[in-house]
Amino acid sequence: MKLSRIQVNNYRQLDNANLFFQDDITILAGPNNSGKTTLISVLKGVLSDNKLKYTHNDIPVSQVTDWQKNVFRLCSQSFSSGEKAEQIIEDFISKITCEGELKPKYIINPCEIKIEVTYDPQSDDIRNFAEYIMDLDESQHSFYFIYTFIFSLSVFKKILFQYYDKINERFRSYFKKKSKQKSNIKKDLSNIIKALLIEVYSNSLVESCFFADSNYENKCKMECTDLKKLFNFKSINAARQLDDTDTDSSRTLSKSIVSLASKDKIWKESTSALPENLFSQIEDSGVKKTVREASIKTLGAALKSLAKTNGGHIGNIMLEMDVTEEDVSDLIKKITCAKYQLEGHMLNESSQGLGYSNMIYLHMQLEEFKKDINPLVVNIFFIEEPESHMHPQMQSVFIKYLLNVYKQIGLQGLVTTHSNEMVRVAGLEHLRVIRETQIFKSEIFDLSAFRKLLVTNKSEEVDEKIDSKTISILENFFDWFFEIGFSEIIFADKAVLYEGDSERLYLKKLITLPFYKKLSGQYIAFIQVGGAYAFNYKALIEFLKIKTLIITDLDYKKSALSEEEILTSKTTNSTINNFYKISKGETVSLHESIDEDEEIEDSPSIRELYEWKENEQNKLCGNLIYVVFQEKEYYARTLEEAMLSKLVAIKAFETKPRSEWKTIKSEYKLRFTLPNNRKDESDSKFSLRDILDSMSKSKTDFMYSVILNSLEEKMLPQYIMEGLLWLIQE
Repeated sequence: MKLSRIQVNNYRQLDNANLFFQDDITILAGPNNSGKTTLISVLKGVLSDNKLKYTHNDIPVSQVTDWQKNVFRLCSQSFSSGEKAEQIIEDFISKITCEGELKPKYIINPCEIKIEVTYDPQSDDIRNFAEYIMDLDESQHSFYFIYTFIFSLSVFKKILFQYYDKINERFRSYFKKKSKQKSNIKKDLSNIIKALLIEVYSNSLVESCFFADSNYENKCKMECTDLKKLFNFKSINAARQLDDTDTDSSRTLSKSIVSLASKDKIWKESTSALPENLFSQIEDSGVKKTVREASIKTLGAALKSLAKTNGGHIGNIMLEMDVTEEDVSDLIKKITCAKYQLEGHMLNESSQGLGYSNMIYLHMQLEEFKKDINPLVVNIFFIEEPESHMHPQMQSVFIKYLLNVYKQIGLQGLVTTHSNEMVRVAGLEHLRVIRETQIFKSEIFDLSAFRKLLVTNKSEEVDEKIDSKTISILENFFDWFFEIGFSEIIFADKAVLYEGDSERLYLKKLITLPFYKKLSGQYIAFIQVGGAYAFNYKALIEFLKIKTLIITDLDYKKSALSEEEILTSKTTNSTINNFYKISKGETVSLHESIDEDEEIEDSPSIRELYEWKENEQNKLCGNLIYVVFQEKEYYARTLEEAMLSKLVAIKAFETKPRSEWKTIKSEYKLRFTLPNNRKDESDSKFSLRDILDSMSKSKTDFMYSVILNSLEEKMLPQYIMEGLLWLIQE
């Protein structure tokens, strides 16, 4: 049996969150506060012996706010009547119910966890699951369960009576306040009452379980304890106490090893005789007799005095040694400790550092669980953040080990992580991403499904017209994308795609400026993509719903040296061309390589691109992607051209004498190469394009000189400023 899918509805920020499991290991990655811990809490509460706690704090915020607003008004009317408690509560109940049921307006959508378990009819023994079959279709091999919390009106009424005095006292204070105090004190009092009411409601929700059909519509009630018995579940928490100094006494690793060893047959046989042997040693040594006699002698006087108070009805009291298997087991755990033997030296558990101890601890827990695998139930092993205390290389090695072990023994597991290394090694097949897509709402994205949908091109997330060659290029691209470590994009709040090293230096500096302070407080993934490959990210950006700024160069022909020539020329930038086509509903075909000065026949003219930008059609995919490039004012074609144009207020094709360029270079302390004077000219004129050609191999030096001389704001091109302002917006 395998856990196939869990769907969580209406639990904190999880609403219709679907988690599909691999047959072996599933990697759940996401940034902090994305909902990983919330999801794990749900899974623990449903699959383990522990009950899932569901309080008013776990109800989605939006639903709580609407419910409180609707109910408070009616409750206020009932409590203002001045009647007795029974009449007030009955009146309130009558307002929110109809024929013994809550009216739809006053129902909060229930927390509901749907579970699908699949089985192989050829190899799995389903005796423990047989009574939960609802679908008689022989081609279907799944069981379906629902774990939920159902509102009980009788419990609600009972708890309302328990809270009556608190609520009534607050309402009395609320009604006494004058209208001029309403905006402050009355508002605070109403919020207190609303909090009490939602607490009453949440305490009236009763844990319930069902088995159901594949649509989760026809269902039969079952005991929640019976549902939990169908799973052999173990979870290792993110917070693990490990010894890292000689003063620590937790000895977590030692206890873990003893626990594992105690399940070994030889260990059991060797230790089973210890209680009897220890008891015999105590008897033979005379210690037991000595303890008994000493205790009688020591306690004798006290007992005689005590006997006088109860008529002498008391016997002798003594200390007796009674050795059990549990006592011996506890003794072994206390006296056994892990040691590392290295070149003849014995080192303590804490000697190898937390990372190494953590890895061994996880390994031992996994080995212990392997011995408890039950083929009649679903066996599943969770590990939260295995990367704790491990450096990147160790993280990489360990996730490879986990992937191999889970597959070899046919074990299912879920690993949560925010490690780039683990995501990179896991690859698309095992990866699930959890992200906050809007305030108070997180979603789970299945990257294995993304890859399949990309290849088949049958998804709403990948809905563009793309040819078979493009599909092949994209599939290979994403394999490579994760291998080289660009996986950080899945942890990002937002992303910036840029061309080269100059852009990277410049952007990293810009977001440290006060004006862009908000960006510096967010996790921005900066990804260098060159000029040809930014479009490849479109499918992933849309799938993960990551707001993304793409900064690229207009890259028209260098030979265009007049305004008209520029406007009628075409860009060689495939990123701009492809996004332009998408916005026009045209078919896209990716090119694996493009020469720097090679125009694509069906690409738009520069005039059309300027119009495209002016009409804000470069904001695509529902304002999820913004493609920015050099503006029309200076006709620049690259970042460096745009920055120098802004500094000296000159169009890219306009010229200045070499002496003026030299003065500009000296005045601003910029590093760029000046062309030599032409033959027979003492002070040749050069365009901005000429200057940029001369420093084609020293662009990084130029950008360093801009930053070190604090010119980043003075030379900030309009298109980059607009892009960063757009990125700041929520």
